[in-house]
Amino acid sequence: MKTIIKILIAALVIFGCFNVASALMQEYRFEDKVHDALLFDARMTDPEIVKMVMETAAEYDIPITPNDIDIHYVGQEIKVDMTYTTDVQIIPGVVSYPWTFTPSASTRILVGKRR
Repeated sequence: MKTIIKILIAALVIFGCFNVASALMQEYRFEDKVHDALLFDARMTDPEIVKMVMETAAEYDIPITPNDIDIHYVGQEIKVDMTYTTDVQIIPGVVSYPWTFTPSASTRILVGKRR
């Protein structure tokens, strides 16, 4: 009986780790796609950046609003900070945790001026 309980506990821990890793990978993919979009079109205006982030968030089912997106400039660098909170289902239906993610992306404008 002890062995069965140990196996069940180990399975729950592995399942929880898998769900947390899945949420982290989704956040990483979202951040990477936003970075790529900035990198390949660094001359986007602020409204275009917000629109691109919102479309990318919808693609990855990320609950973000335009108010959660902060765009600022440091010299020739564009930096986009985003914040969103989502419930990570560690054990679906039993244990969930509201996790706040703060992805960010930045790139430099090397040639020309912004629109």
